[in-house]
Amino acid sequence: MSNTNETDAFSADLNSGIAAFDSKNFTMAYQLLAPLATQSNAEALWRLGMMQMNGLGMVENQPLGFENFNQAAEQGHAFAHHMIAVAYMTGEGVEKDITRAIEWFEKAAEFGLPGAMYALGMLYEDGKEIEKDLEKTQYWYDEAAKVS
Repeated sequence: MSNTNETDAFSADLNSGIAAFDSKNFTMAYQLLAPLATQSNAEALWRLGMMQMNGLGMVENQPLGFENFNQAAEQGHAFAHHMIAVAYMTGEGVEKDITRAIEWFEKAAEFGLPGAMYALGMLYEDGKEIEKDLEKTQYWYDEAAKVS
């Protein structure tokens, strides 16, 4: 019976942490989500990563945010894949690497995230840091449109 109570408490803390995060009460979100992140909860790790990358309710710590995204991604968290790609694209929390950004955007796109697909289209259309490829541009824009 105590196992059920622990699971219920875990779920309640996660739901309360998500609600606090969504309502921008980042101090409360941190208090509720940090213990869950230490238990490797992917959603808690992703949300803490967002807070750390952007200094939401805490001092900005992009390398730690990036690490939390990685831990969440290892568990299959779609938005963590997307945020790793963004970090590689912008060089926030990690050395900028467009090739790695594309790899991670492609992984995020496999989850059906239109933002990742659109980002891929933009990168191939822009052609500043990778070779311009209008065929890939159109493909990714079309894929994003299908799921939007």
